Amino acid sequence: MSTLFYLIIYDLPDTKAANKRRTKLHKMLSGYGTWTQYSVFECFLTAVQFAKLRVQVENLIKPAEDSVRIYVLDAGAVRKTITYGSDKPRQQETIIL
Repeated sequence: MSTLFYLIIYDLPDTKAANKRRTKLHKMLSGYGTWTQYSVFECFLTAVQFAKLRVQVENLIKPAEDSVRIYVLDAGAVRKTITYGSDKPRQQETIIL
């Protein structure tokens, strides 16, 4: 199964309702990838995982108030990533017992 690298960045307003959505969004994204900076996740996902994530994001946010950007990067872009003060994005090894 091949995976692609997704950089997910979100910004929600500072209201009580949006704060609840932000908490739910953060928790949901934690199940898909690595939280690297405030409101930024790095995820290596299969097409099926990405499709599921998109549905969950679309059902959770309010497009009139919230902003979520998903950048799809290939392996070449990941290799060219420049980082300062943290590790480069890398896919976690999966061990199947």
